[in-house]
Amino acid sequence: MVDNRRHSDQSDFEFVQNLFNQVKPESASPELKAKILMSEQIRRSNTGFSELLDTLWPFGALWRPAAGLSMAALFGIILGLSAPPSTVDTDEALTEEIVAFVTEVDGQLEDIE
Repeated sequence: MVDNRRHSDQSDFEFVQNLFNQVKPESASPELKAKILMSEQIRRSNTGFSELLDTLWPFGALWRPAAGLSMAALFGIILGLSAPPSTVDTDEALTEEIVAFVTEVDGQLEDIE
């Protein structure tokens, strides 16, 4: 099938569909079905105050996004406060950038006119 490039998409689809039709579906064993049903019954019996406590516990499903956001914010604050202070004077840096821009643009403005 790969060597012959003249196959259309429809024939490729039919070939794959035929392969899937030949495969027999697997069925779950009775032991697996019983284990799944038992675990569901145990989960249903665990409702009430303990489920509410599991939800509201600081590392429960409700608090995970808030904990992640607060840890990222805390990391950013610590990183920002631990960075060494800037030794470059911002006024001098801005003045140097303006002078460099003016010297570069000076020749270009004459060409525009």
